[in-house]
Amino acid sequence: MMIINWIDFGQVSAERDDNLSNYFFENGVLQSAIASRYQFLILGRKGAGKTAVFQHFRDNPNKYIPKEEISISMSLQNYSWDVHGLLVTDGKASSLAYIQSWKYVIYLMTIKELGAQEKLSGKLKKASRIIEKIYTSPTPTLAQVIGQKLLQLSHLKLPSGGLDLDDDAIDALSIQGGEITFNNTRDDASLQAKLNQSVERITDIFEDALLDGISSHQRIFVSFDRIDEAWDAASFESSQRIIAGLIGAAEYINSKFSGKLRPLVFLREDIFETLDINDKNKLRSDCGQLLAWKKDGLSRMILERVNYFARSNGQKEISKVDELFDKDQMRQQRAPFDHIMLRTMLRPRVFIKMFQLIKKDMIERRDDPFNEEEINSAKLECQAIYNVEPAYSEWLVEELRDEWRAQFPMINKLLEAIQNIGRTNFTGDDLRESLHRLSVLPSPGEMNTYMKFLFDNSIIGFRVGKSNQWRYKCFFSSQGFVESEIYKVHDGLHRGLNLTESRSAS
Repeated sequence: MMIINWIDFGQVSAERDDNLSNYFFENGVLQSAIASRYQFLILGRKGAGKTAVFQHFRDNPNKYIPKEEISISMSLQNYSWDVHGLLVTDGKASSLAYIQSWKYVIYLMTIKELGAQEKLSGKLKKASRIIEKIYTSPTPTLAQVIGQKLLQLSHLKLPSGGLDLDDDAIDALSIQGGEITFNNTRDDASLQAKLNQSVERITDIFEDALLDGISSHQRIFVSFDRIDEAWDAASFESSQRIIAGLIGAAEYINSKFSGKLRPLVFLREDIFETLDINDKNKLRSDCGQLLAWKKDGLSRMILERVNYFARSNGQKEISKVDELFDKDQMRQQRAPFDHIMLRTMLRPRVFIKMFQLIKKDMIERRDDPFNEEEINSAKLECQAIYNVEPAYSEWLVEELRDEWRAQFPMINKLLEAIQNIGRTNFTGDDLRESLHRLSVLPSPGEMNTYMKFLFDNSIIGFRVGKSNQWRYKCFFSSQGFVESEIYKVHDGLHRGLNLTESRSAS
């Protein structure tokens, strides 16, 4: 059987990969985060595999935690973000309001899950009854939790007193008044204040119940993914506040419960860097895990996928990634996998895309009635790697634009300026002059910011000292930006930006 008839590499998007659990591989970041009670942030660049890790933990929690522990997963796709903003009232810092609303969501969903697993007693039973009173169900969905029923809390009548409501007080809970819409609440400061008071009081009751009810020998993980769904130019500022609120709530809860109730936030690293959070570097160091990859991990990831499909089709498994290709070396005496790696930014999604294109090229040439060359039946062709580089490079350029268009729209002008230079190698003055021609007149400080941005995102690299090796951030993560006489555009972007490579660039 020809290799292209059975070989596959899975989907670029984890959300659309039905086989992910069959060949999932990650580099230990999740185990490290779970093992440390202080860690709740899992950061990674776009395409690093955060959603894949989230989904695998959701679908296979017992691979990571004992059976008696609980994993709750919340993917915030199609989430109603605007409701959080309604809890911002006069006299209360907006950052605290967003933290408060996320605490409410996390506590409620935790109590709901404990109820579903019949692990309620004492105060937790009463908290579950409060949820049922508000939502007419002890197990509301996430959409219901932050939907119409939440707005009705502006009419909730709560008895005065402490946190421990007795049975009669819970029975007496009522929501009086007619239906309230989002616009009603947004336009009425009085309704917002009452909603805020109700959510704050109920959150305190839930927190007290969970502190009382969670066993000292138990851990409950509440994982969040897709929190960048609302991340676009139109809602940039509000998204920042909402995401910062979730991180603030996660930090508070993790500390309050000593890691027994542990939110895990899967977040793009570039978005985290834009957030206005106190002690952000300290938070990243103490509470964060970075999902980053190296050659060994990426080759293992590809082999796990390939060998799953090999077994499914009765084919011999591949022991080394170099065995996939029909030649040992390509240009500049590099192995094919190294050639591919130098054109990526060490992100799984990018590798998968490149291998998908290689297979597609071989199939198209096999089926082309005018192609007289025989396609290799047993190996992936190095010729196919060369053939797909233009399409792959165009895709990679668009990936970068998509990653940064909201928080750093200047990327479009910078890429256009580099494209207009037309060469893979250029000086800082070359880029400044090209920006001038686009009516962008950066100050020296702005120019330094632009060059640092290009390097931090591995769009450009430079040589250090007398070395002939080009340094890109993706390959040298500890390398800081250094002003240089000449810079080189990342190999994976040459074709997409239509650049000509000079002899000195090699």
